[in-house]
Amino acid sequence: MGTGVRRWLARLQNGWRCVRRHGVRATARSLFQHYVYRSHRFVVTRAMLAGPPAASGVGEIVFRLATPSDLERLDELDRYGRGSRHRFYVEEDGDWLFVACHGERIVATRRYSRTLPGPSKDGHGLTSRVVRLEPDQVWAADTFCLPEYRGHRVAFLLGVFARRYLASLGYRQNLSSIAVDNTSSLRMQSRSGSERILYVSYLRILFYERLRVAREMPV
Repeated sequence: MGTGVRRWLARLQNGWRCVRRHGVRATARSLFQHYVYRSHRFVVTRAMLAGPPAASGVGEIVFRLATPSDLERLDELDRYGRGSRHRFYVEEDGDWLFVACHGERIVATRRYSRTLPGPSKDGHGLTSRVVRLEPDQVWAADTFCLPEYRGHRVAFLLGVFARRYLASLGYRQNLSSIAVDNTSSLRMQSRSGSERILYVSYLRILFYERLRVAREMPV
C-alpha cells in the first residue's frame, strides 16, 4: 500500500472518529475551518495543582470524580455539546471528569487529560503545535456549568477540588487554553491564580496560513 493511500485512509479514519465524537454538523464546521478559513486567538495558561485543602462541595452541591452512574446521567448535557462527548473521552481516552451534583443532577463539569487536543478534538490542532506536556502536567480540556448555576462560583470551586485531587496523584501543574473573547473564563482564570504564558494568533485562508506565538500578552 502506497504512502498516499495510507495518508488518505488515516484522514478518513480521523474524520469518522470526529463524526462519532462531535456529530456531522460539528465535523463539517471543523473541516471548513481546517481547510478553508479560520481565525483564532487564544492564551495558554498555567496553574499549580498543589495548595490548601479544597472543599468537597458548596451548599447542597457535592463535588466528586465522576462515577459510572454519573457517566450514565450525562445525557442532559448533550444539548450543550457535552454529555456523550465527555463520556467518550473518559471511556476511550482515560480523561478525568469531575462533576458538581445538586442531588442527582449534574450541574457543572471539569475534564482533564494527559493528552493535548489534536485536530480530532479541537478541529485545528493548534494547541499541540505550540505546547508540550511535561510528565507532571495535565491539560484542562473543558469546563462547563449549567446557565442557571453560573455566577455562584460552582465551576471555579469544582476546579479547585479537581486540582487538589490531581495533585494527590503526583501531578504538579495544569495547562489550558482560553479564547481571547471568552471574557468570563479569563476573569475566572485571573481569580484562580493562573498565569498566562503564551499568546497565540492563527489565520488560515485556503493554502495561506499564519501562526504567531508570543510570550508577552497584548493589552
